Amino acid sequence: MSFIMVNATTRPTATPPRCVLPSVCIRGSPRVCGRNPQGQCQRYNNICELLESNRQRINVGVVHVRDGECRTVRGVGGSHRRPCYRACPPRPVVCKQTPASQHICVRTRNNRECKVLANRCQLRNQNCHARPRNNWLRTDRRRCGKLTLGDKPHACLNIPIITIEPRTPTRSPPCTSNSKPCTSNSNSCNSDSNS
Repeated sequence: MSFIMVNATTRPTATPPRCVLPSVCIRGSPRVCGRNPQGQCQRYNNICELLESNRQRINVGVVHVRDGECRTVRGVGGSHRRPCYRACPPRPVVCKQTPASQHICVRTRNNRECKVLANRCQLRNQNCHARPRNNWLRTDRRRCGKLTLGDKPHACLNIPIITIEPRTPTRSPPCTSNSKPCTSNSNSCNSDSNS
């Protein structure tokens, strides 16, 4: 049930009813799964914790979903948040065509072979309907080298690992003089010529 608010100057808007916390949440209450508007799922210790995080605006817009969507979530709390699990469709999906600039490089789970796919939709079809299942993961485009869409898988190219060491500022030796302190902007110490 939703409530409709009507103002004289605005159109009617639907507002969700305010959630009322259950009277008792005990330690034995079951864990629940919640999904945020970005499609990320997270486990909560119980439904009260999920409702309270919405009320305190810690996780705005989180809704309670079936526990199956948290299949890939290993623990309780925001640090274990992951994309919600989506089961494979019964048949391959027809994917939209994308320009060559948006093609993606994918690799096998054992990091041996790479190939180019048109988009994430094709990657999902590949993982759901090809054998072995869930074998392809997105990787850096450079690992595919000159492969194009439709080429058979080839050995992945190794990407050189460049380590950048932080620069340490070079300091000039401290300036000392026998009789007077040196100025800080001079490179060498000037001794007093009169003495």
